[in-house]
Amino acid sequence: MDLTPFYNQFRDEVAENVRTITQGLVQLETVGDSLDRRTQIDAIFRAMHTIKGSARLLGLEVVGQVAHTCEHILAAVREDRRTLDRSLTDDLLRGCDAIAELTSAALDGTPTTIDVAEFTAGLGRGRRTTPELTPAEPALPPIVTSAAATSGALRALARQTVRVRVDRLDRLLNLAGELVITQQGEADYQRALEDLTRMLDRQHRALAVLRRDLVAARLTRTQRETIDQLLDTLESTDDQARRLLRVQNDHIVQYRTRSEQLTTDLEQEVMAARLLPISNVFANLPRAVRELATTLGREVILETTGETIELDRKVIEQLSDPLTHLIRNAIDHGIEPPAERVVQGKPRHGTISVAARSFGTYAHITIADDGRGMDPAHLRESALRKGLISADAAMLLNDQDALDLVFAPGFSTAAMITDVSGRGVGMDVVRTNIIELGGQVLLDSAIGRGTTITLVLPLTMVTTRVLLVEVDRAHYGVPASACHGVTWVTPERLESVEGRAMLGGGDSLIPLLRLGDLISGGAPRPINIIKRLPAVLVGPPQRPYALLVDVLHDEKEVVVKPLGPLFERRRAIAGAILAGDGRATLLLNPAVLLQLARGSGAATVARTAPVVRHRLLVADDSFATRELVRTILATAGYDVTTAVDGVDALDKLRAGSYDLLVSDVEMPRLDGFSLTERVRSEFGADGPPVIIMTSLATDEHRRRGLAAGAQAYIVKSQFDQGKLVETIRQLIG
Repeated sequence: MDLTPFYNQFRDEVAENVRTITQGLVQLETVGDSLDRRTQIDAIFRAMHTIKGSARLLGLEVVGQVAHTCEHILAAVREDRRTLDRSLTDDLLRGCDAIAELTSAALDGTPTTIDVAEFTAGLGRGRRTTPELTPAEPALPPIVTSAAATSGALRALARQTVRVRVDRLDRLLNLAGELVITQQGEADYQRALEDLTRMLDRQHRALAVLRRDLVAARLTRTQRETIDQLLDTLESTDDQARRLLRVQNDHIVQYRTRSEQLTTDLEQEVMAARLLPISNVFANLPRAVRELATTLGREVILETTGETIELDRKVIEQLSDPLTHLIRNAIDHGIEPPAERVVQGKPRHGTISVAARSFGTYAHITIADDGRGMDPAHLRESALRKGLISADAAMLLNDQDALDLVFAPGFSTAAMITDVSGRGVGMDVVRTNIIELGGQVLLDSAIGRGTTITLVLPLTMVTTRVLLVEVDRAHYGVPASACHGVTWVTPERLESVEGRAMLGGGDSLIPLLRLGDLISGGAPRPINIIKRLPAVLVGPPQRPYALLVDVLHDEKEVVVKPLGPLFERRRAIAGAILAGDGRATLLLNPAVLLQLARGSGAATVARTAPVVRHRLLVADDSFATRELVRTILATAGYDVTTAVDGVDALDKLRAGSYDLLVSDVEMPRLDGFSLTERVRSEFGADGPPVIIMTSLATDEHRRRGLAAGAQAYIVKSQFDQGKLVETIRQLIG
């Protein structure tokens, strides 16, 4: 029998059960009531048992083997033969990760390095409360029939479900969108009938005037009889046409009313089928909080509410990474170490709350912590030190503007770049991703009391409100959620600052760009305003950009149609919208427009700046590692010299000039920490930045690297050449 048709169902089943197990294990660390604990353990055990049974039925023995080992451990916990301590919880969580990876490897062909025999042999080697029995297949539980069980099974049948492929659901939704477009055509048809009715009314009045004028005219009897006969025929035909038109107009009104209701109901039902509860995203957060808090030496309680709020599947799929990043930021930058919190009169543990609420067609997801909050003065200083703003601009920023600096590309307040934070690429990406989903990011913070970030997201991605504009005789749509308003550009408002066009007239100057230049990708054309023209305001409310257009047409609710591979490289185009008459209008991507707007300001500087080839020094006692890093950095355009250990590196630094040092820690003669301290001692603040790249991954080692004076700390087990190059660019360009 061909079992492949069941693979997709098994993949979804494994994902759901792994989520149940992971969430349950993390919750068990805070559950005190024995009855609640037993209920939770039973649910975890059943989920693992389901994975094992299904895997073996489908012949996926490696998945079944890991699941069986985990199930055996959980059976001992259920029977109070083992204690579910932190070590055992870690083992079971690793088992869940292995199950997910092995499932993906078996069904999708993705690579895996898991040795199942070795992995399962190492699971559950923690402390036992009583002697452990030899692993054996547990006996099947007896079948129990009761009134309660029977009642539950009738309830189950009353709400049956079926799995539907997402692409089929998307096609259904696409057809529902076509009906909406057809409705717009029907509306145009009804307006045409109304116009025709008004034309007939004018004709009727004209005939009445003509008859009155002819009565006064001097005509022969024969002429008058002929004209009267013709006028009677015209008036009779006019009356019949008007009556028929009224009947047809009434019919079209009734038809449109019924059609709109049916189309609305269909669209809502199909859209509801695409909705997923946000609990799918929230379920991954407890484990992420647990692991990161342990790594950073924090004590954190996570509170979630609003798990039943439903959002479009696409929103759910793209929300996980931004939400996880915000949680990591809250722990790393917001929540203080326990001792520091106690000194401040706070509880030892910090609290992070994640709440979802719906407001009309939007959902608000709030991430709040009770940590140290953000200091606007510190943010200004960090942005100034990194060259993101000038000293004059920093003085003009109010506190809210300063808070908004965290979303600037390259911004970071971390004292050292690590695998957790400090790269300056996080919050900018979060805002970009949320904007691409048609949402907004709002930030509020108070020193000593904590930070609150609110994500405003649309409940559905099927329809959206757009602003229709005309640029260079072409029509485009701009998502209304990305627009902060529309302003009029007049000659007296146009100013020039350092050769750039700016829009004045308010408390601040706004960069002014032609939307047509951003779309075409060509060189910016000079802006010469001789008459009043409209401009759309996009970007952060505190620092918007004004995009000049030729004509503002309308704002309306539209159905967005995806584009084919022909437009894959046109990142500024997000899709198409169809009008009722079948005409297509391109929908612009606001996040890409914002990136292009930012880039247009730096393009002039980049063309005139000389090319600088930075010199780097790489110190590592391993030849293979040394050559690998040298090759990576040379390919990235840097001039790279290598050193065999710390003493060799120090000699080279004294003899030559280097822009940055990449150093291992465990080296003969002089280790990386001591080398960093010597660099700081001999060269002072003018010395090269130091990146420590080592296999030592503990928080204690990271703190030691920071104390020695390193600017970045990269763990070799998590090495990514793109991150290394990006870190260097963050430090020296």
